[in-house]
Amino acid sequence: MESVATAPTFSAKKLIPLLQYGVYIIFVVLAIFFGVMNHRFATVNNGLLLLQQAAPIGIAVIGMTFVLIVAGLDLSVAQNMYLSAVLIAIAMDSMRKAGTLGTVWSFVFIFGIALTTGAVIGTINGVLVARWKIVPFLATLAMQGIARGVALIASHSKVFFVPELGPISNGRWLGFPVVTIILFALIFIFDYILRRTTFGRQLMAIGNDSASAQKIGINVNRNVFFVYLICGVLAGLAGLLAAGQGGAIAVYFHQGDEFLIISSAVLGGISLFGGKGSVFPGALIGIILVGTIVNGMTMMNASPYAYTIVRGAIIFLAVMVDSINYKGELR
Repeated sequence: MESVATAPTFSAKKLIPLLQYGVYIIFVVLAIFFGVMNHRFATVNNGLLLLQQAAPIGIAVIGMTFVLIVAGLDLSVAQNMYLSAVLIAIAMDSMRKAGTLGTVWSFVFIFGIALTTGAVIGTINGVLVARWKIVPFLATLAMQGIARGVALIASHSKVFFVPELGPISNGRWLGFPVVTIILFALIFIFDYILRRTTFGRQLMAIGNDSASAQKIGINVNRNVFFVYLICGVLAGLAGLLAAGQGGAIAVYFHQGDEFLIISSAVLGGISLFGGKGSVFPGALIGIILVGTIVNGMTMMNASPYAYTIVRGAIIFLAVMVDSINYKGELR
């Protein structure tokens, strides 16, 4: 009997070793490309500027990391930032008129508004997902619309200027950007929580198999609630710092950046399917990679329309890499 020759088959599993280091390869290629196109890119000052610009989004990425670890999703994160920034600006206007803006307590109050706003949105998301069992995509999509609507009503769609936040968002301490110091402090704190605490280990277990985690005594609902609360609080803080960087808050403030935040986390190795990822170096890598792309394009004076194309390409790449890494095949 003659044997029938079969065509060789290709499995995406063969790509997994390459994909594990793919982000590093992409980063090196981009750094070389931008460095060749503009000699000012590969300088210490620009590196610090890159980290400074990426810090607010990076803080939101940390929160998103915790949500993704439990196989969740938060589409409201960017509008959380917008609402927090608007409420801060309104409060600052009132204090400016009263002559109390600039005192230590005024800034404590401003930070309190940002964290409280984020906490409220995170709490609602947590209740909807953990308690009421609403699909995270739908729950946070609804909250996205609600947060934006409240922000537009509160602001009357006008532009706010917040120059007083400049020293926090654009200032430096011992030569390092203050927001970068805040970012790295939060990275190490939340990396410790994820790696070294019972809470962090329980999140990994929930992300891998929530039913099994429930059977061994893990309070799944409580832990899922807290990851949304964490994500909300960090998004509120990110909104404050982002407002200070730009100095102004308009209706398009970080609109659509929820997908950039999610893709940054995924590019850093955090799986959309849950149970896999780290804050350091995982989330940090994604933050730096996306920050490098934005910074490099800015230095090249790229067309504003090109950012939309690049943003879509980043999302596509993140989802494809995560899908192949998950089971060795495109899902």
